[in-house]
Amino acid sequence: MKRKQIYTGLWASLLLLAPAVTSTTSAHATDIQTGQQSVATSQLSASQSTSSQVASDQLVESSRQSQGTSSCSQVAEVPAKTAQTTNNQPVKSAAKAVLNQDYQGAMARGAQQLTTSQDTEVWAALARISSGAQLTTAQKATFHQVFAEELTGMAGHYSATDLERLTIGIAAIGEDPTQFNGINLIAGIIKKVATAGITGQVYGIIALSTQDYGSQANQTINQLIDLVLKQQNTAGGWAFFGSVSDLDITGMTMSALGMHRDQPKVQSALDRAVALLKTTGFVKATGGFLIPGGFSTEENSNSTAMAILGLAAAGVNPATTFVGDNGATPITNLIAYQKADGQFRWMMGSDDGALSMSTEQAVYALGQYDYLLKGKGSIYNFKKVVPEPDPEPKPDPKPAPDPKPSIPGKKPAGESSSSSSSSSSEVDLNKTLPKQPGYKEDGMPLTGTTATQDALPQTGHQSVWGSVLAGLFMLLGVAGYQTRRLKQR
Repeated sequence: MKRKQIYTGLWASLLLLAPAVTSTTSAHATDIQTGQQSVATSQLSASQSTSSQVASDQLVESSRQSQGTSSCSQVAEVPAKTAQTTNNQPVKSAAKAVLNQDYQGAMARGAQQLTTSQDTEVWAALARISSGAQLTTAQKATFHQVFAEELTGMAGHYSATDLERLTIGIAAIGEDPTQFNGINLIAGIIKKVATAGITGQVYGIIALSTQDYGSQANQTINQLIDLVLKQQNTAGGWAFFGSVSDLDITGMTMSALGMHRDQPKVQSALDRAVALLKTTGFVKATGGFLIPGGFSTEENSNSTAMAILGLAAAGVNPATTFVGDNGATPITNLIAYQKADGQFRWMMGSDDGALSMSTEQAVYALGQYDYLLKGKGSIYNFKKVVPEPDPEPKPDPKPAPDPKPSIPGKKPAGESSSSSSSSSSEVDLNKTLPKQPGYKEDGMPLTGTTATQDALPQTGHQSVWGSVLAGLFMLLGVAGYQTRRLKQR
């Protein structure tokens, strides 16, 4: 009987303890479930964010491919009026051609033609890149192979212009001319350029300026600039031989000197060359350029392209500085040479001559014009711009002290209610800090019985075991009490 009463007391105690343990365990389970849901929600959100980013990237890539297709489509399409003028009914002078101002369209059609014809010359690479076209990895590899084979075929017998031309192509496709197939082309240029003629000196300046090749290369550039400036004739131009200015050589020289316009002596020489093109070279009736000489006595696209190249490299806009009859400019003149398939003729109305060379020169001349309008400098400048690192933040020598939180409803000693309400420097944590989960709108905690418990963070395990221990002590107390009562009986 006594044992039965003891067991009855124990069961009663367990029944008293069960709600507390169940409540605590349930709360802990709820916390775990909430945490799992929070993690799952976070993972789902991250997954959705990743999927959204992937979808966005795919959309951008699709848009780029669509633009590329559209661009190719536009390249293939030539206005009927222009095609009729330049192909079906060729004209004899640029003055009779339609004044087409769309230099970007002409440039894109020419670059596309070079791609379609698989032109792998150095100047084709320069033309395509300066036009804004992006070479694929396979296309760069093709250019690399062609340049390497050409270099190997020279068997060590390089002229200065050979090395300079290849250096421009190698730098254009993003490779290093100082270690191309085991050969340092820059060192070879520095060694051979001193004995080169005007063409070797001009392209020596360009090749050594494509990237930063060190102090010796910079010293050679300055020496070549001095040599070239001494060869400027009294009219303001440069000649391949003799004393009569040549349009092609003058334009090429201006494009080289244009990379060093920061030197006063260079800018002065460029000004004289621009004056020559204005007074002697510009043909107002057509918008083109012509200085009759030993190479040509008629206007042609090559000479006009080189003049445009030199002017744009010197910072002079040929479309606004040189305006002829009926609004003809060097740009409209050069565009008039283009055929329906994108090629540029050498002579107006004739398909004779090296049209691939004419196309290359026309495209990168228009590319330099585009660079001028966009403030991008020289088409020969392939220096990689390295972004400067962000400066490290300097520590505050006198950091401001952290504001002391005030207890709600209690004023600091010596402070009146009016002064606290009017003070703008007082930091009210109840207003500045967001409400924490588990708190009512008035800031009071939803759980907890003492200020100490509210101030300390508690985990689910801590609250469960605390309740279990409290229940065991209650159970032992009830059991002891029942035992004493039975003994008394």
